Amino acid sequence: MAENTAESTRTTPGAPNQAPGPGPATAPRGGRAALAVWAPQFRLRLTTPGLELRVPDESDLRALAELVADQGIHAPDATPFQGGWSNALPQVVAGRVLQYLWKGLALSRPDYWNLGLAVFLDGRPVGVQGLQARGFPVLGEIATESWLARGHQGRGIGTEMRAAALRLAFEGLGARYATSAVFEDGAAALAVNKKLGYQPDGIEIHPRKGEPVVLTRWRMTRAQWELGPAADVPTTLHGLDGCRALFGARPHDTPTARREPA
Repeated sequence: MAENTAESTRTTPGAPNQAPGPGPATAPRGGRAALAVWAPQFRLRLTTPGLELRVPDESDLRALAELVADQGIHAPDATPFQGGWSNALPQVVAGRVLQYLWKGLALSRPDYWNLGLAVFLDGRPVGVQGLQARGFPVLGEIATESWLARGHQGRGIGTEMRAAALRLAFEGLGARYATSAVFEDGAAALAVNKKLGYQPDGIEIHPRKGEPVVLTRWRMTRAQWELGPAADVPTTLHGLDGCRALFGARPHDTPTARREPA
């Protein structure tokens, strides 16, 4: 997936250290709390004045699939994402969204992870905000990617959810850089990058529908985030302490975060 606002956990689940006992039977029953015993990222939530971002559980995944199948995420003649994964019937795209989110849960580890957060407005899903990193403990670089359902575009949601992701990256995980890649005709995503203070970082030429197209690269440093408009969007990070190690967080780079416990 690539940026779009018009716009891959561990190799094995690995339960936390516990005293000897009956094991899984002692896990809390029901929903997210039970999942979080084995996958602590289910405790993670980001809240802004208008949105909540969280790792989707089974119920959330179903709601996201229904949203995509009903609304789609861009006009049929558009190709905003690298690889063209969204150029298919809405029902097919809905399945691909679920595959992307499941893959992120299944394959992530501290030096390679893909965190897909479902974005909720007034308790209902509107899209997905992703963060990716390779070699994060050393490089400290996070890439973002996102999409919004068509019925929720053009309302400032894309800016707010990206700002939340940037706070998680810089304040929560100690990132040094955040990056974004957008096709040159992705006007809405480009506008979000510019509004939040990203700086141009070069171009690449990619094939799209049999033709060459310019992919623009954007970058933000930690200092630029701290002084820029993205840091002004109030965002609270919940439940991060339980899963910081999962993402290879960089404690020596992380200031006292404005976050609340789960």
